[in-house]
Amino acid sequence: MIDVQKNNLIKTQKWQCVGLSMLIMALLLSSPLCAQEMTLTSAIKKMSAHNPSLKIFDLKRQGLDGAHATAALNPEYNLGVEAENFTGSQPYTSFEQTELSISLSSVIELGDKKAARKNFVLSKYERLEAHRKLKSLDLIAELTALYIDMLATQERIKLAQQALHISEDMYTSVQRKAGVGAISDIEVKRALVALKSAQLNQRAEQAEFDKQRVRLSLFWSERTPDFERLKGQLYEFGAVKGIEVLYEQVDESTVMQLITINQKIAESKLNLVEADSKVDVNWSLGVKRLEQTNDAALTAGISVPLFKSKRNQGALIEAAADIDSIQAQHQTALIELYGQINEYYSLRTAALDRFNTLQNDIIPALTEALEMTREAYLDGRYSYLAYSTARTELIQAKMSLIETAQSILKYGVQLERIMAMPIYTDPQKNQKTQGDET
Repeated sequence: MIDVQKNNLIKTQKWQCVGLSMLIMALLLSSPLCAQEMTLTSAIKKMSAHNPSLKIFDLKRQGLDGAHATAALNPEYNLGVEAENFTGSQPYTSFEQTELSISLSSVIELGDKKAARKNFVLSKYERLEAHRKLKSLDLIAELTALYIDMLATQERIKLAQQALHISEDMYTSVQRKAGVGAISDIEVKRALVALKSAQLNQRAEQAEFDKQRVRLSLFWSERTPDFERLKGQLYEFGAVKGIEVLYEQVDESTVMQLITINQKIAESKLNLVEADSKVDVNWSLGVKRLEQTNDAALTAGISVPLFKSKRNQGALIEAAADIDSIQAQHQTALIELYGQINEYYSLRTAALDRFNTLQNDIIPALTEALEMTREAYLDGRYSYLAYSTARTELIQAKMSLIETAQSILKYGVQLERIMAMPIYTDPQKNQKTQGDET
C-alpha cells in the first residue's frame, strides 16, 4: 500500500515537472523577443525618435529662437548724465559751480529695419527645416538600403538551406553508389567537401545577418537588437513613374527646395542691407540745471549720420552677387539631378529585364536540368562532375536573382532620395516593396 502511494507521488511530481516545463516553453514562445519581426515603418520611427544626429537640429532651432527674439527688439534707450564746469580756473574752482544735465536718448529706425531682421531670421528657420529633412532623407535612405541588404541576406539564408539540402541529397546518392562499388571513394570525398562547404556557407550567411541586425539597431542607438527577422518582400518592385514625369517633378525635390530657400535667404539679406542703408535718427531729451541762476532748462537734440547709403554700397554689391551665384547653382543642380535620375532609372530598367530573364527562363531551365542530371547520374549515364556543375549553376543563378532584386530596390531608394517624394504609380506596390505601409 505504501509502495503504491509512493509510486503515485512520484508520478504526480513528474507530471508537475512536465507541466512546469510546458509553461516555461509557452512563455518563451509568447515572448516578443522570440522571433520578433521588424518592419521598415517601425525601424524608421525608431530611428527618427532616437537617432542623435537628428537631435542637433533641435539645438540649432533653439539658437534661431534666440536670434529671432533679438531681431524683434526695438532700439534701446540710453540714460545720460553730464557735468559741466565741475573744475577749472576762477571762478570754477569748486563743485558748487557744476551744471548737471540728465538726458534720455534713443534711435528712430527708418526703412523698416525690424521687419527686415525678422524676415532674415525666419528664412533661416526654413533652411534649418530643409537641412533637417535632407538629413532625415539621407538617414532613411541609408537605413532602407541596409534593410534591403538584410532582406537579401534572409533570401540567401534560404538559398543556403536549399543548397545544403541538395548537397545532402548528392552525398547520399554518392554514398549509395559507392556502397555497391559503382564509383570510387574519391567522389565520396568530393561530395563530402561540397556538403561541408554548404554548411559553412549557411553559417556564414547567418553570421552576416546577425551582424546586420546590430547595424540596423544602432540607427536608434540600441546595441542589442530586439528582433530576429525582417518583414518584407524582396521580389516585389512596383511600377515607377515615367522618366519624363520625374523630370517634371524634379523642381519639387528637397535639394531644389533647399537652393530656393538659400535664394530667399540671400534676398532677405539684401533687403536687410538695403534697410540698413536708410539713415536712422538719433534723438535725445533732457533737463539741464543752471547753477548760477538756480534754474532748470529742457534740452533736446537730433543727429543724423551722413553718407550712410554710400558706405553700404559694398555690402549691397556682395548681397546681389550672392543672389546671382545661387541662381547659377540652381541651374547646375538641376542638370546634375537630371543626370542622376537618368542613370538610376536606366540601371533599374536594365536590372528589371535581367531579373525577369533569370526568373522566367534561366532558373526554370537550370532546375529542370539539375533534375535530369540527377536521374542520369543515378542511372550511371552522367559523371559526378556533371551533377555537381548542374547544382552549382542553379545556385549561382538563384544568387544572381537575389542580387538583381536587391539592386532594383536600391535604385528605387536612390530615386526616392533624389526626388524626396513617392516615385511609384501604385502606392500599395510601393508599400509591399518596402515591407509595409511606409
